[in-house]
Amino acid sequence: MQDSFNANVATLENQLTERFGLLMSHTQLAELLGRSAGGLRYSLSYPSDASTRALKACGRKIGRRMYYPASEVARIILGSGEA
Repeated sequence: MQDSFNANVATLENQLTERFGLLMSHTQLAELLGRSAGGLRYSLSYPSDASTRALKACGRKIGRRMYYPASEVARIILGSGEA
């Protein structure tokens, strides 16, 4: 069971890396989640559930911008990011 979950995470991580690169910008994350950039920004400012809190926590600030590692985003999307 855990092996298949890890395989799913690896597959999604590879797909995200091919499409967006190792680090995803705020705009790219919003596109992936089907949200507007403003709506995502609001959700991350006032997180209401575990996955939103995990997304906020995984963000890395580089200069003035926030980037989100594709590997952590894949884990959060598939449900193991609430650790």
